[in-house]
Amino acid sequence: MSHTITLSNTTPFVCAVTVAYNNPEELASLLSSLHDQHACLSGLIIIDNSDNCFSVQNKTICDLYARRYAFIYYHKTTNNVGSAGGFRCGMKIAHKHGFRWVWLLDQDGAVSSNCLAELLKQADKGDILCPNRVDTHRPHSSEPMVFVKNFLGGEYRISWCVTHCQVVTFGTHGVLISKKALDTIGYYDDSLFFVGYEDHDYGYRAVQKGLVILFAAEAEVSHPSSLPTGKKLKIFPAQLNLKILPADLNYVSVRREERPCSRNEARSLAPFSLAYLDSKHLAPWQFAIALVYTECYALYRKIAGERGIALTATLRLHLKCLRFSLKRDWPYATIELLCQDII
Repeated sequence: MSHTITLSNTTPFVCAVTVAYNNPEELASLLSSLHDQHACLSGLIIIDNSDNCFSVQNKTICDLYARRYAFIYYHKTTNNVGSAGGFRCGMKIAHKHGFRWVWLLDQDGAVSSNCLAELLKQADKGDILCPNRVDTHRPHSSEPMVFVKNFLGGEYRISWCVTHCQVVTFGTHGVLISKKALDTIGYYDDSLFFVGYEDHDYGYRAVQKGLVILFAAEAEVSHPSSLPTGKKLKIFPAQLNLKILPADLNYVSVRREERPCSRNEARSLAPFSLAYLDSKHLAPWQFAIALVYTECYALYRKIAGERGIALTATLRLHLKCLRFSLKRDWPYATIELLCQDII
């Protein structure tokens, strides 16, 4: 089900896109934070992945904010297409309607009052513009979701004290993507990603095509922290972790082994997407080092008491992806097919 409202014929400039999923209160909070944004924000697209019982409330919230925008588009998906599919759909709609910039926003986040204005100050310097991010529950804790790579191919976040710099990839919430980027590399990949790492893949594809991804620290968004909490297993000091370690390929969970390879199990498909991503964007020797590091670290965590790691399936996945990395040939049309081949 789709519903479009166009209130004027003015040249479209910035369109916000968000993917709603089973939480109307979060959606309302996000849209409320857009109230004081730059006048260039003329469009809003909501892709609703929610169960039907939540969609009625989401549509009501959409209608409530409709008059603030020259263009508004609400689309209820027939099934949950994940963050990758939802943002892909929204990016495609905004691109089709001629917007010069598309602003991707996570439902569970918010933006500061001058966020868009600060991003647009860098519009002539970059093709993809990334804000600084703070923890929703600890607003003084800065967690930039922008990354650079070390020699071994491992990602690490840039320092919070950096004001402006080029990066190689990013987290979705608050990123501003230009029409040039959409024209050049298209949209998020929803075949090999579902929930997780589709933004990293997009960043790598952008850099490969010579596009500039720029971090703008003065633009600020808030989002629940993605950093692990509670007791953590550490082998190396935190700063050493950030700078010199190879890529962490993650692991297949025991829970994943016990369930079908379905998009109803969203998060458990993420390790397969990450393995694909790294086999595509790392050099074969970098992937081989990452494989050894990941398997050793997974074994260490297993010995230390983490019962959720399926060591055999993890090794099988990474060895298969290493072969793909060496051949530069990916045989699977969807991530579910890779999962089925491993489990």
